[in-house]
Amino acid sequence: MSSIVRVLAIALLLGTALLGAGAFLHPMLEGDAATQLRVIAATASWRTVHFAMLAGSGLVMMGIWVRLVRDSSGSARALAPALGVITIGLAISALNISFMAGSGWRMAQLFQNGDASMAALFDATHPIGLVAARLGNFTIAVGAVVLGMIEWRDRSRPRMLAWLAWLAALAGFVGVAFFDETSRFTLAAAALLSGWQIVVGVQSLAAAADAPAGTGNHGGGTTQRELAH
Repeated sequence: MSSIVRVLAIALLLGTALLGAGAFLHPMLEGDAATQLRVIAATASWRTVHFAMLAGSGLVMMGIWVRLVRDSSGSARALAPALGVITIGLAISALNISFMAGSGWRMAQLFQNGDASMAALFDATHPIGLVAARLGNFTIAVGAVVLGMIEWRDRSRPRMLAWLAWLAALAGFVGVAFFDETSRFTLAAAALLSGWQIVVGVQSLAAAADAPAGTGNHGGGTTQRELAH
């Protein structure tokens, strides 16, 4: 089981790093649609950055389940739905990344080559991705509320994990409720949940390293003896 924990923890940390690096390297899109298309066309790393963020999203969607694999509190029935809701939110939010990596980039190339109609098309279709990201972050915030409650009730885990989950939830709700979807604040839930992801990933790697070779899940979960019964 320690090998599964290790793989999931690495996926969680690597995915978090890819999303963070992508967000850092992503150029600010300001002004009207034509201005934004010019920025996209002029950014040589545009698709690379977005594909990295898509890969990061997929890795995080897989990696967060390390929390369930290592659970020793008996909260699996509540933990699984919470992680499932967060996974759905990440997938919905990734739709905007997909749009910008595909259609957004293609429209920018056509606009750069002289097709002025792409500005109006981009202006009409880009909000689809932005609203998807808004919905995705709301969904992540909902899951983070429950996740924080589970972390708080598990006395074997640092209380910091509960506060990190709740901080992501609170910021997510504020961002979705009070900011326009063009603002980066609407992505607060996914951004701030990375704090919880990093701590959980590091803890899980440490636990996997401490587990003796050939043992089961050192720190909770289903053992081979339980499976036999």
